[in-house]
Amino acid sequence: MGLDFSTLVYLPAQEMFGRSVTITPADGSGAYTNRGIYNRNSLNVQLDDASIINEQETILDIRNAEYPVIPVQGDTVTIPADGAVPALGDFQITNVFDNGGGETTLYLRKLI
Repeated sequence: MGLDFSTLVYLPAQEMFGRSVTITPADGSGAYTNRGIYNRNSLNVQLDDASIINEQETILDIRNAEYPVIPVQGDTVTIPADGAVPALGDFQITNVFDNGGGETTLYLRKLI
């Protein structure tokens, strides 16, 4: 018997760490508000000459059950202020990864 990760794991995580986001589809359909868990990680990439470039990976984890339509590459994500937490601004979705268990990770690139 399988576990319902969406309800048992991702729902409590969204309740605790999720923050409001606005998704603007690239196809021109109307923007909508939902929530997701924002995170960014440092990423070291070693080049052929053994030098290392430090990069940043920015993601937004969303619970599939909360999104009637999953955002796609090219859509824009706006992360506004949330109480005392400042606004993070606008991002473009560069890649989308569905983990098969009820959660999708949106890879983001900051728009200037």
